[in-house]
Amino acid sequence: MDRATPACRVAYPYAVDVLVVLPFLIDMAGNAANLYDTISWWDDANHLVNWAILAGGFSVLLLRTRLGAWPIFGLGVGFGAVTAIIWELLEYVTFIRNSPELKTAYHDTLGDLALGLTGSTIAAIVAASVARKRV
Repeated sequence: MDRATPACRVAYPYAVDVLVVLPFLIDMAGNAANLYDTISWWDDANHLVNWAILAGGFSVLLLRTRLGAWPIFGLGVGFGAVTAIIWELLEYVTFIRNSPELKTAYHDTLGDLALGLTGSTIAAIVAASVARKRV
């Protein structure tokens, strides 16, 4: 070992990389294929699945720490909830506020937030279960 190489290297978290980028790729692909306008359930499925993937990526990162199952669960759900809220605020500013969709936006936003929170909770439960088994 030469002096420039650290004695203890931490492996790059490739799984985190993939899990954090994948929801944005899925969203872009859905937009490119016009799935949001042609498949009625596409938006709802994306909010559930993409937030499970995104919160899962964050939770996998947390699993690399010494945190216990409950803190990992709480941080995973919190991360998912906050990012879902930010996403909905940006969606409102970008697509909704000056469009005909404004009439139905409240109902859609509440549903999207509930689905994002549900996906985040599912991912956090899985991560907390993994954390509990490693003890």
